[in-house]
Amino acid sequence: MMWTIDLNGHTAVITGGTRNIGLATAQALLAHGAKVCIVGGSDQGALTDALEILGGESNHVAGLLASVADDTDIRRIFDFTEQRLGSVSILINGAANRPHQPFIEISRDQWNAVIDVALTGPFRLTQELFKRLPPEQNGAIVNLGGLSAHKPVIDRPHVIAAKAGLMGLTKATAAEGMGRIRVNMVVPGAIDTHRKPGQSVPHKASEPGVMPPGSAADVARAILPFADPSDLYVTGQTVHVNGGRFMP
Repeated sequence: MMWTIDLNGHTAVITGGTRNIGLATAQALLAHGAKVCIVGGSDQGALTDALEILGGESNHVAGLLASVADDTDIRRIFDFTEQRLGSVSILINGAANRPHQPFIEISRDQWNAVIDVALTGPFRLTQELFKRLPPEQNGAIVNLGGLSAHKPVIDRPHVIAAKAGLMGLTKATAAEGMGRIRVNMVVPGAIDTHRKPGQSVPHKASEPGVMPPGSAADVARAILPFADPSDLYVTGQTVHVNGGRFMP
């Protein structure tokens, strides 16, 4: 028997959706029938370019700039998407802040800035989906983790703590949504992406016995089946996409 991923009738919100893995995921979901709303932080140019890649704004594609660290903006993301595309049943938590800073120099404000985007933001977005998902629909949430939470590097304890916390949140919310909203985590590692200055990919360097850095499309292909709300039985899981750099 053949199975296909059919996302017709579903609407997805993708944070961090204007570039790299988020944009590749939006393309994959759109190609399989979902309506997609991409959310960027503050770069209007990146949002405009991403919408153009997705074929422009339509009754299947929308986008906006919003901060996942702000409760008002989180409600605005859902309000905007519902008005333009319909109720949200798929959530991809991809927004993150990945600065490098020597451990003893990290201030409380710098710590909070990372946690607010990479952990508290997904927590609040997940709450919002749980509250708003129509009773007749199932849902799917995919959280984007980080390899450094499993294979630590120096100068980013706040990023590692946030991503490790996100793994715990994935399991906790999978239990909360059991039988109706499934929640899983995909952990990219050594992916060839373009990042802002000071946000390098720590595990990108070539290593003996592993494959070269992967692409955003490699990660999107892993995310796609977990974004299907029809397969509720696989939930609370963490899957790595890293070319063999880490094998749990």
